[in-house]
Amino acid sequence: MKLRLKLSACIIAVAILPIIILYIISSSSFVSSMSDFQVSSMKNINADKSAFINEMLLNHTMNIKSFASDETIRNFAENGEMADAEYATDLINQTVKKYDDITDMYIIDNDGIVIAAFDRDDVGTTDQNADYFKEIATKNNGISRFFTPKAAGEGYFFIVRRIYSHSNKQIAIVCEEITLSKIDRVLNLAGFSNYASILLIDSDGKYITSSFANPKTLESVSEYKEIGKQLQDAIPYYSEAVSAETLMSSYGNYTVCGTAIETGGWSLVCSYNKRTASSAINNNYLGMRTAVILLVIAAAGLSVFISVQYTHPIRKIIRVISNLNHGETNVRLDLNSNDEFGEISTAFNNMFDNMFESEQRYKTVVSMMDNVIFEINLKTYKIYVSNNFNQKFSFRAKDDSVSESFLYKMKVHKDDAKRYNDDLTAIVSSGGEKWEGEYRLKNIYGDFSWIRIRGRKFYDRNKTPTKIIGMLVDIDREKKSAITLMQKANYDALTQLYNRATFTRTLDEEIKQSTARRSLDALMFIDLDDFKHFNDEFGHKCGDEVLKFVADTIKELTFDKGFGGRLGGDEFVMCLTRLKVIDDAGNVAADMIKILNEGFDSESTGNHFVVHCSIGIAFFKESGENSRDLIEAADTAMYKIKKSGKSNYTYAGGYTDKSTDLFDLPPI
Repeated sequence: MKLRLKLSACIIAVAILPIIILYIISSSSFVSSMSDFQVSSMKNINADKSAFINEMLLNHTMNIKSFASDETIRNFAENGEMADAEYATDLINQTVKKYDDITDMYIIDNDGIVIAAFDRDDVGTTDQNADYFKEIATKNNGISRFFTPKAAGEGYFFIVRRIYSHSNKQIAIVCEEITLSKIDRVLNLAGFSNYASILLIDSDGKYITSSFANPKTLESVSEYKEIGKQLQDAIPYYSEAVSAETLMSSYGNYTVCGTAIETGGWSLVCSYNKRTASSAINNNYLGMRTAVILLVIAAAGLSVFISVQYTHPIRKIIRVISNLNHGETNVRLDLNSNDEFGEISTAFNNMFDNMFESEQRYKTVVSMMDNVIFEINLKTYKIYVSNNFNQKFSFRAKDDSVSESFLYKMKVHKDDAKRYNDDLTAIVSSGGEKWEGEYRLKNIYGDFSWIRIRGRKFYDRNKTPTKIIGMLVDIDREKKSAITLMQKANYDALTQLYNRATFTRTLDEEIKQSTARRSLDALMFIDLDDFKHFNDEFGHKCGDEVLKFVADTIKELTFDKGFGGRLGGDEFVMCLTRLKVIDDAGNVAADMIKILNEGFDSESTGNHFVVHCSIGIAFFKESGENSRDLIEAADTAMYKIKKSGKSNYTYAGGYTDKSTDLFDLPPI
């Protein structure tokens, strides 16, 4: 008899029993318990959504509080300086662009006049809501009521914050207009839409059901009039002491829960119609019960069929497969039957033969390769590594687990360790598909050598990752050759600073970025005073030590704010980026002169030498739009110092007053 006939007979024999049991245990109590469960779920949903809105409001209030406390904003509101006005406008633009739900932002003085705004056309106009904003700034954390949506748009509200002078007097208010777009997902009760509604109520007692709805009073809608006082009992803002606790109230066929949104004095209210819900649940239950009956019938029939008819052959298949997994390559599956199991036996034996041949082919190819091959089994977390690994690396694993393998235990160069660990985690523990990276690993001689690791993830038919196969390729010689060539091409051989070509190319790129970000940046031209004295009196080796000492000083001073280079001989250059005031460049120049004046101990002569230099400073845009003009301007300024006594610095373009405050950037 064929397998499908045996299975059909078993299912028919036991079909009636699950149906009888299912109807006995079914009762109307299920509907009631489901209704109670949904009421409880609605309360939790209401509390979670309220917490989300409260968090959103809190983030906005903290943001506007930080804005109103900004020292430059306070100076601008009090004194109205043009430089501060530009800063205020930029900070407003940054704030609006940072949050996708802020649609407008502006500052109003005590007379209701807009003095700074996201829309510059609003500056100088009178805000019609100024009196309301002054009032709302004193309560509800400055959070307003809901405003009616503009044409074809969404509703919105305002967050207002007072700006105080340095004498602690209110001198202005800052207003953020925030769209209710993020509220829509809160006002969606997934799974309750047929028999529940949700309202967001502001501090004036008006509600909305979506971000596009007009705010309405509860008394103006007949549905909520029917619920009556029970709805007000569930609205926390009616209480004298507002808290975050969710209030519940029941009336007739309705259950209502409400949660206070403390930050804005708002409330979130869910209204649940128990009669409609019970009817819907009962209708759904009938369909579910039919599906469960069919599922139980199928499951019972399949269970009996497997346990009575086919336990023995299946166990035999499992045993043979287990032996194969443990390395017994000569196993055979012998099922002498005329049904599908006989066909399975033949198919399995053919598959075993093909697997054995494939494994032998794979091992032969691996043994002939110079590269190290590894394979990670993602089901057992065991690893296989080709034998030639021991010829290249001294690391020996305790066992064949992945956690004890060279992947996690072998020494990686400290400069490559983080990148190596991130790449390893990406393919082993995360969803990475491949591994491509070059790292320095400790070899069998105890040195670090460059190794390229390539790995690919493999999947079964269910798209589940099963293994990772990878390769370790020794690229030490070619990598070190490439690094040496790069250093020779881009760096000065003696000082390891940028050479002239690399510095000018990098400077031109920095000039473009400076224009885009509107920052204050400068170039310093440094020439050593009387450098020839070191070479003539103490030899060129001593002169090289002087140049290295100067280069190390430049690297230290530009570590986090620029880069340096050597143009040739005793001429050096430094690029300083993102300066705040002109005097920052002068301070760096003064530090340079001071450090060189402190001197260094010469290894070749045993003497302590003091080094002097002259420095010219040129600012981007002011002194030139390209590297050639900037270097020429700084060089010219440096020669002024050479002629006037040396060992000092000066600015190109007449900037000699070091007390100058802010650098007035020319318009772009």
